[in-house]
Amino acid sequence: MSPLRLARLSRGWEPTQLIGRMKILADSEGITLPQVYLLVRLLFLWENHRDQVPGYYAGLPTRIYGELPTTSTRVTA
Repeated sequence: MSPLRLARLSRGWEPTQLIGRMKILADSEGITLPQVYLLVRLLFLWENHRDQVPGYYAGLPTRIYGELPTTSTRVTA
């Protein structure tokens, strides 16, 4: 499981909750994000190692979560 997904699940967040936080942070920093339906798809790809987080988005999850967990961390849902 990816560190991005582990961090989201460890907080009990749905993907849209993370995306909402990403949009708030991005707006405050002047970063334009795609529409929510596209971010849902991108988040799925990032969390499932099907695509890398682009550099201009990469800092958002780290600033939201703080330090990302390692892949050895286990989360029970």
